[in-house]
Amino acid sequence: MKHLLFKRLVFVSLFLGLSACGGGDVEENPPTEQTPTSDVYTGPAAATADIQKYKSSLWDNISTQDKCGACHTEGSQAPYFASRNDVNDAYAATNPLVDLTDPKVSRLVTKVAGGHNCWLASDSACGETMTQWIKLWADERVSTANTIELTAPVIRDPGASKSFPDDSSLFSQHVYPLLNQYCVSCHNEGVPAAQSPFFASNDIDVAYEAAKSVINLDEPALSRLVVRLGSEFHNCWSQCVDDSIEMRDAIMALSDGIELDEVSPDMVVSKSLRLTDGITASSGGRFETDVIALYQFKTGEGTIAYDTSGISPAANLTLSGDVDWLGSWGLSFTNGKAQASTANSKKLHDLITATGEFSVEAWVTPNNVTQEGPARIVTYSAGDDARNFTLGQTLYNYDFMLQTDASNSNGEPALSTPDADEVLQATLQHVVMTYNATDGRRIYVNGQLIDVVDEDIAPLANWDDSFALILGREASNQHVWQGDIRLLAIYNRVLTSEQVQQNYEVGVGEKFFLLFSISHLVDLPNTYVMFEVSQFDNYSYLFSNAAIVNIDGTPVSTGFDVKGLRIGINGKESAQGQSYVNLDLSLSAGQDIAEPFSISALGTIIALEKGVNQDEFFLTFEQLGEHTNVVLPSVFVTPSEVPASTESAQIGVRNFAEINHSMSALTGVSQQSTKVFDTYELVKRQLPSIENIETFISAQQMGITQLAIAYCDSAIEDNTIRGNWFPDVDFTAVPGEALSTAQRGNLLNPLINQLMPLSLSNQPNQSAIYAELDSLVSGLSVCSGTCDAERTRTIAKSTCAAVLASAVMLVQ
Repeated sequence: MKHLLFKRLVFVSLFLGLSACGGGDVEENPPTEQTPTSDVYTGPAAATADIQKYKSSLWDNISTQDKCGACHTEGSQAPYFASRNDVNDAYAATNPLVDLTDPKVSRLVTKVAGGHNCWLASDSACGETMTQWIKLWADERVSTANTIELTAPVIRDPGASKSFPDDSSLFSQHVYPLLNQYCVSCHNEGVPAAQSPFFASNDIDVAYEAAKSVINLDEPALSRLVVRLGSEFHNCWSQCVDDSIEMRDAIMALSDGIELDEVSPDMVVSKSLRLTDGITASSGGRFETDVIALYQFKTGEGTIAYDTSGISPAANLTLSGDVDWLGSWGLSFTNGKAQASTANSKKLHDLITATGEFSVEAWVTPNNVTQEGPARIVTYSAGDDARNFTLGQTLYNYDFMLQTDASNSNGEPALSTPDADEVLQATLQHVVMTYNATDGRRIYVNGQLIDVVDEDIAPLANWDDSFALILGREASNQHVWQGDIRLLAIYNRVLTSEQVQQNYEVGVGEKFFLLFSISHLVDLPNTYVMFEVSQFDNYSYLFSNAAIVNIDGTPVSTGFDVKGLRIGINGKESAQGQSYVNLDLSLSAGQDIAEPFSISALGTIIALEKGVNQDEFFLTFEQLGEHTNVVLPSVFVTPSEVPASTESAQIGVRNFAEINHSMSALTGVSQQSTKVFDTYELVKRQLPSIENIETFISAQQMGITQLAIAYCDSAIEDNTIRGNWFPDVDFTAVPGEALSTAQRGNLLNPLINQLMPLSLSNQPNQSAIYAELDSLVSGLSVCSGTCDAERTRTIAKSTCAAVLASAVMLVQ
């Protein structure tokens, strides 16, 4: 076990050692689009204040030649809303094309969102940008009411459907041969111009998972694989129609080999719905006045996330590294980033420094609570130690780094949420940070102001306008953050507490109201169980806010009971997320259900199976009115008697104080050394508090590693300690010279002797440890460029930490 822990630490140190090699320059991404500068308007002045606002907000943007100005002008195509002769005439022509109370339904929006002369690579981004321009003009006339008109949905009986089997043999037999023969040059992750989905992968399991999203088992002719060939003529290998028929027949053969998922006739079931049958829940009601950059991540594909704030220039983000789109609107960061060009990021500098205040709003889901650095969620910076502002994560804390007259160039000291409160959680959270020179920095989480005071209130410093806006990691590619960002908005004004709460209550993402008809079960026309449903991520749906409603406004005529509600999907009850099985309520005669009558405030997650366009949901009940379906509880089977064991682990681990003392004794570095002391105070609660090795977890190992790095950094930077440990290592030479194979023993042997002073039979063999460390040094000595002498010390620190944080020190 000790050897295993030691080996894991070698890999941790390898990662940390490489992290120290990053540069500090902004990676300049060229702008993906250039908006042509329009000619100066020389026509009559705006006749009213509203026309002037129309001109600056909408007309100046759409009248250019790359947008509507190429067609909708006199002598070309009516209506002439892009006229450059007279803005007053353009205003009159535009009014019938917009809805100032609900801009998203405006004719201008629906046309460009449908692909009509969209000036971007994404039609949806054009629609969102046009919506924002109209909002800027409409201002207070935009309706903030989140009203939804409930209408009768499609009535569909839960039908027999099919689900993909766990085993890929049917796919391998019928469909994969065609994909592997004709699609492998593109849809295979191993080819130079690889295109996802990788349904022609050499790995059959990878290919099977990828193909599920483009195969319709219930209607093979509607499969994306068939449509692409027959209707869109995509890479046909002979005659497109013939090829599509061949693909359809292969999918049909696959489908024929799968048994139907039929709804049991004993079940009490509602009518069924697909997600797309639902009523779109309006995302209106957000406060977005003074927004200068807005990312709603609705595009869903490609390498560009568009800034749809309507404020030029658009600071569009270029995606690189391991970043995936979320089907529910958003980006998922694993080890990548989304970066705007420095040229277009400059508008943040210009517009924020002009007001001296700003707000950053984001909906985020951190992957875990072990990230630190701080890990960069949103940053406007140029490297590890140069920034204008940053929203970051350190374990359970959100960090607000800001360059003011009272801070250093790295925006420190940071304002952080209190350690003990553990505000940051690995779940969807609404985070807002605001600043002005009066109140300083503030942090809101889920609509609530966090009780932490900015002790260093000062005006903004002279911000650097050459920095870049980046999501997911630093400009140096260090300080990686892992998680999802569902929305990002940047304002050049402070949001009030009321405005923060307003935006939190609106929520985020695409949501639908699904109305499951139960009229046939309660003998009351147009009566439904309503759920608010959204695609939670790429693998699941979120059901919440269950209610009963009658859209005719008819009250309950005869009282009825509702018990044991369950959610079904594709002909069967879901295996997960049955949060409503304990539901037990009665609706009495005369109960008003014209407005949704809440029956549960719980939410639950249901696994995605076939995809948002194919998954079919329905509800089942143990009792609904006079209809019942008794569901027997699972029978607990008592396992065979197993003799109780009184044996326990014969070894333990050092607790937090013992770890700190041991590291100090081994390295000769004082526990009061500034770097060591600060790190120990930071990770002390993360270190083991008891000596039982059976309670040891990976998060504790990371805390131990951090402390070991602090001790090793202090030891190697101390000339006396370094000289005593490694008298024969030339730390002024590059790794290739100082740590060559012939010279490497001068580093490793003294290090092992210093940090493993005891020769115990139950500890790892020293020769095995030498081999592991030798491999580590070899890996760290490889640089993308030329390693410098500083790299030699970095390698020594990483190697030291690999030994010091290992089981050799920890286990007792």
